[in-house]
Amino acid sequence: MDRRAVLKLGAGFSAAALLARQALAADSAAASEAAPLNKLPLAASTPFAEDTVIELARQLAKSPYRPPENTLPQSYKNLDYDRYRAIRFNKNLALWNGGNLGYTAELFSAGYIYQTPVRIFVVEGSQAAEIGYDPDIFTYGPEVSRPPDGSHPGFSGLRIHTPIDKASIMDEFAVFQGASYFRAKAAGQGYGMSGRGLAIDTAQPPADEFPIFRSFWLVKPEPGSRTVTVFALLDSVSVAGAYKFVISAGSTTIMDIECTLFPRAAMPYAGIAPLTSMFYFAPGNSYRADEARLRVHDSDGLAMVNGKGEHLWRPLINPTRVQYSAFADGNVKGFGLVQRERRADHYQDIDALYEARPSVWVEPKEGFGEGAVELVELPTKTEYFDNIVAFWRPREPLQPGTAYTYRYRLNWCDEPPAAPDLAMVTQTLVGASTRLEGARLFYIDFAGTERLNLCDEATICPNNVLELTSSAGKFENIAIRRNQIAGGHRVSFDYQPAPGVLQADLRCVLAPGGKQLSEVWLFRWAA
Repeated sequence: MDRRAVLKLGAGFSAAALLARQALAADSAAASEAAPLNKLPLAASTPFAEDTVIELARQLAKSPYRPPENTLPQSYKNLDYDRYRAIRFNKNLALWNGGNLGYTAELFSAGYIYQTPVRIFVVEGSQAAEIGYDPDIFTYGPEVSRPPDGSHPGFSGLRIHTPIDKASIMDEFAVFQGASYFRAKAAGQGYGMSGRGLAIDTAQPPADEFPIFRSFWLVKPEPGSRTVTVFALLDSVSVAGAYKFVISAGSTTIMDIECTLFPRAAMPYAGIAPLTSMFYFAPGNSYRADEARLRVHDSDGLAMVNGKGEHLWRPLINPTRVQYSAFADGNVKGFGLVQRERRADHYQDIDALYEARPSVWVEPKEGFGEGAVELVELPTKTEYFDNIVAFWRPREPLQPGTAYTYRYRLNWCDEPPAAPDLAMVTQTLVGASTRLEGARLFYIDFAGTERLNLCDEATICPNNVLELTSSAGKFENIAIRRNQIAGGHRVSFDYQPAPGVLQADLRCVLAPGGKQLSEVWLFRWAA
């Protein structure tokens, strides 16, 4: 399934019964406003507290999931990308506009592939009020018409602005839109990969389950606050959940997240803190695209710090079939999908600027317990398919009748905050061996090795300075030498797969004298 197409799931909108007490006559309130609007139409306020969304999720989980009701007019379902983008929120109506609070927020109309309208509330003090839909909240370019009279497309999400790049400009830096997807960026970056509220049955038969955020609550920031807070109510066939995002923007954009889940059914494949990205091709990858560009990806590796304190690096690939990898751990310190290649000339794409895409690092604020960091890599023949998913999967299935709370931090950054004082992998190149029939030739480039005194400029280093192992197969022609082109050192070897074995896991680490001096390189070879 195209992970960007999941945003089509759950078209329409239906208020859950437990939310009805918060919904007054938003439509009537909107109708009473003169056009053009000079303020957002708001329903009457209702009490709101820190645990309000948790209680809503708890009660919601007691009833079977009811899919959203589709109320989107057909003309808005049929919008293409360009016409949908021509529907713009009236910036004069942005939340907190002119309040000098450091943040503003704008809303998206439902339409195009975003066919699940969501309810959006504003919170001030201990009161919450729902924003009513009115077509005059938006402006319409020549490519698109206003919604038909009497129709109610509703909202599909929101975006948040702050002066992240220039002190005088309110830049968009975070978006919540589509299913339970959200994304953010740090200063100087463009958008790339996405986060999700929850992953369920990722790439499992018969199909993935994609939860949705039904409602959002935007909390008015205090004057001088460096953060903005968003609450969200998640719902799906298997679970209901409450989320709190405390967000700050800067050279690293940080989301401190607390989620409380109430399963309706046993969930053996629940993915906590899921990240979704795209890896199309890069040099040395088995997939060869007919492309003028040199590489195309939002992320090029999975990084992880395990409970032993080891720093692991797993290069991403575009596989020929679905590929699963699991890294079991009882005390994971952090993991993330990383865009490590930052040299623009290594992409040659002056429009997409893949070198400026964010890395995202997941940092548990409390132990996640026993489980595994899981990586799912799906085959793709286009860059418009998010084919990489990484998440934490608890060892034991989540059970109905139990509440589960997870607290973690997402760092949207150039480099993860856990960057080690170790030699790090900068590139992995793989191709056919020129020496051994049926073997694969590997080059692994490490940076930060100059201080390790591994060898001089001309000498092939003895292979006892590295540990190289595989779950099957054997290595030949192992060498490590200085990389006189890029700096650092290059490990090279021929890998001979074992007869009849369809896949094997390879591991390499620089460890002269048995002392580990680099991160651990991991690779999944597949026939």
